[in-house]
Amino acid sequence: MNLMKTVNELIDSNSTFVLATIVEIKGSSPGKTGFKLIVFPDGKSFGTVGGGAIERKVIEEGIELINENKNSLREYLLNDKKEIVDSDAEVVPMMCNGSVKIYYEVYGSSPTVYLFGGGHVGQEMVKILPGLGYYVNLIDNREELANSNKNPNANNIDLADYLEYSKKFEPKPNSYSLIITHGHTFDYDILKTLIERKLDMKYIGVIASKSKAQKMRNKLIEELGPGINLDNVHSPVGLPIGGDTAAEIAISIAAEMQVVRYGKVNVSETKK
Repeated sequence: MNLMKTVNELIDSNSTFVLATIVEIKGSSPGKTGFKLIVFPDGKSFGTVGGGAIERKVIEEGIELINENKNSLREYLLNDKKEIVDSDAEVVPMMCNGSVKIYYEVYGSSPTVYLFGGGHVGQEMVKILPGLGYYVNLIDNREELANSNKNPNANNIDLADYLEYSKKFEPKPNSYSLIITHGHTFDYDILKTLIERKLDMKYIGVIASKSKAQKMRNKLIEELGPGINLDNVHSPVGLPIGGDTAAEIAISIAAEMQVVRYGKVNVSETKK
């Protein structure tokens, strides 16, 4: 399997991984400049930076960098006589007596948005969100909208029954859901399912008027019990910036998502 083809496929699917590349070698080394290794969060890997102790070390540090969500350039001395090494570079016990510099690039850190509904507002959201660094997964039950011709900026598009999808999908941790379908019943069923499943979502936005939003909350409490957590549910969705066109509504929603993303203010305070 071609490694760079795999990298591109992983990027397209917003999968989390680190790409470790040897950018410089001095002396003897089992890996050569340009050797690459893909490291996944669970420690699985694909490719090579030379094998042995250096590869084990790269996998270990790759996992740490994924958790820290940062890139890094690191140097390693491949020397089994640690006591005679005079260098700030990290020593990896190998008999090569050379050194390697490895650049780690972390991918898959873009927050994922599960956008239920590709209608007028959904189409405007798909135009805005990728430019803000979000990975947009669009879900719609209409063939005429669930396609790249109608929504070319979506990173992924699923033609699916809303309720069935919401019951089965496994969202990335701290992801976002935006529920703006073409029917209030669809909206409620999706929201109820997300709450029932107790998914790890940073934000759930549901388009609705104030009265409909309150009725929806009351119904959720009635059906699921008073102990349910609705802290991450935002409905009516969006900040009160003014305007009622699809584009203006999309801007208000994106602004609210950014507030939540960066934890700048209490969103509920901005809606008073």
